Amino acid sequence: MRSALIIVLASAYGLLAVFVFGMSGAFTRFGTMLWKDVAVLLLTVVAACALTYVSLLLMTFLREIRAPRSTAGDPDALSWHLLVPCRDEENVIAETVSAARTSFPGAHVWVIDDASEDRTAAVVRDLMVFDQKVHLVSRVAPEARTGKGDALNAAYRIVSEHVGDSPADRHRTIVGVLDADGFLSDNTLTLLAGPESFGDDEIGAVQLEVWMKNRGDRRPRPEDGRLANLVGRVLVRMQDLEFRTTNSAMQVLRVRTGTVGMGGNGQFTRLTILDTLAEEHGRPWGKKLCEDYELGLNILTMGMRNHYVRDAHVSQEALPYTRRLIRQRTRWAQGNMECASALPVLRRSRKLSAAGLLEIHYFMLQPLVMMLNLVLVPLLLAVGVAQGGAGFWRSTDLVLVLCAAVFFLILPYAVWGLVYRRVSGGEVSVAGALGLGLLNLVYVYLTYVYYAQAAWRAVTGRTGWAKTQRNADGRVLAPVELSPELQALALILPSRIEDLVEELEGRSDLGMDFVSGWAIMWPTRQSRLERAVAAEVLAPARDAIGSIKVSSSMVGAERLERAAAQLEAALVDRDMEAARALVPVVTAIGRDSVDVFRQEISLRRALQSTAHTVEPETVTETQMVPVRRR
Repeated sequence: MRSALIIVLASAYGLLAVFVFGMSGAFTRFGTMLWKDVAVLLLTVVAACALTYVSLLLMTFLREIRAPRSTAGDPDALSWHLLVPCRDEENVIAETVSAARTSFPGAHVWVIDDASEDRTAAVVRDLMVFDQKVHLVSRVAPEARTGKGDALNAAYRIVSEHVGDSPADRHRTIVGVLDADGFLSDNTLTLLAGPESFGDDEIGAVQLEVWMKNRGDRRPRPEDGRLANLVGRVLVRMQDLEFRTTNSAMQVLRVRTGTVGMGGNGQFTRLTILDTLAEEHGRPWGKKLCEDYELGLNILTMGMRNHYVRDAHVSQEALPYTRRLIRQRTRWAQGNMECASALPVLRRSRKLSAAGLLEIHYFMLQPLVMMLNLVLVPLLLAVGVAQGGAGFWRSTDLVLVLCAAVFFLILPYAVWGLVYRRVSGGEVSVAGALGLGLLNLVYVYLTYVYYAQAAWRAVTGRTGWAKTQRNADGRVLAPVELSPELQALALILPSRIEDLVEELEGRSDLGMDFVSGWAIMWPTRQSRLERAVAAEVLAPARDAIGSIKVSSSMVGAERLERAAAQLEAALVDRDMEAARALVPVVTAIGRDSVDVFRQEISLRRALQSTAHTVEPETVTETQMVPVRRR
């Protein structure tokens, strides 16, 4: 049925394109010039393919939205390990580790420090004091900084040793990959354990939908003026629209064709699958710039299936800077070009259906198809105007040209604005959705820039791993001056810890675990507060600061509790400028409070270790595992 529908749609779009571009005379007529005939035929094929593909994406995606097929499972039936490759990520890594450990207390988090020159490793070591399931994998020269795939392979070897040799344990072990700024939705592991995902033994890997966590930020470029921030807000929204509509729709369609692709953020793979890839290729992840998509193709070549979950998501930081965005997309485009070399092996494997092979090949050619569509329509329009002269603008040809432009050029991109409004739960108005849809056409034109740069990099042999610069990189935190009232208060009240121990029936270890849990969760609470205030949304901001105030009182963080109360009062008064000014005060006091708690916890655990046998799971420097040189 689906094959017949594809044939009908492609035929209808093709006939329409032939009539509009070749027979109507508005653009040109067949037989007048060879190059124009070739252009019309090429445009006919391109337009028919593009419109058929967009139609399939829309129908499949809207059906999935109306009737989601993700089912919950038992995450405790599986073992979870999250790999976080890092290079100079001190500005974001604490929040990522905090969010993962807070939401998923059973998961291990392995931070891979790829010879960072900043405090990335120090930040992770500080977190390790509070949490035994936070690990640091340190890579050093000459092995370090040779690519993201190599960093992941180094962590794979260490996680493999950690899990052990039991086949059953290895099969139930799931290895996820997060970007250093990646946040998983709270339902992630529940849905990943479901029968459509890792509850099915035939599923080798699963990819999550991607959201932009700073999509509501009113000032994504705080050091710049209003116009720059307007451009930044648009770029952030366009990235959120791209990932949650067109990219997600492609993955939903790929579930049907059996060709789901892996992304660099929010990918999860069975350890046994990584084992098999290591046996066949010498390592699970390859050397290509898009090592994530390469991994997915290799899994498909094995005959295993990949799955996509859009009802859970991973959030990452969108880029409000045009140059940084182009640099990022250039690397992705070059990586996709490199992955084309895997297609002959995939064809020879005969593991995919005809529909699957067609989808993968069209995906590889899609940038070319898209650019031809965007170039040929204006080109033939210019020919039609030149042929018609001044009379063109007064003839029926103009009406036909306008209709063709809307149907073939604008509508396939603009329609996603309304789809975005639906999937985002009405975060944008109808007018805003229409505007985003029209801007999507302009946004797509960036393809010209980054694919041209990617092709040039490939021709010149440049294949280095260009790390995406974070929005906070290069920003210097201004010193925070505290009021005399706040300075007079203690950062922490040790007596409150003693009260906690007493409330927990004298269990000093439980008291320390409670305080450690608060310290681990602090970066998450801080980031929620910062995003809510940046978005100027009162309800989430009041919830975030209320959580900080109450939890600070429970652990005896007196100064932080008072600062949180002051910020809460500003929010109650709807004074967003005052709230913005107080956020750095709260974050600075919170950071200092965590530092003091770290010293207190370290001292108490040291005293405990002298009186009792140290348990194997006690946090020590052995959790920092340097990669052995070979």
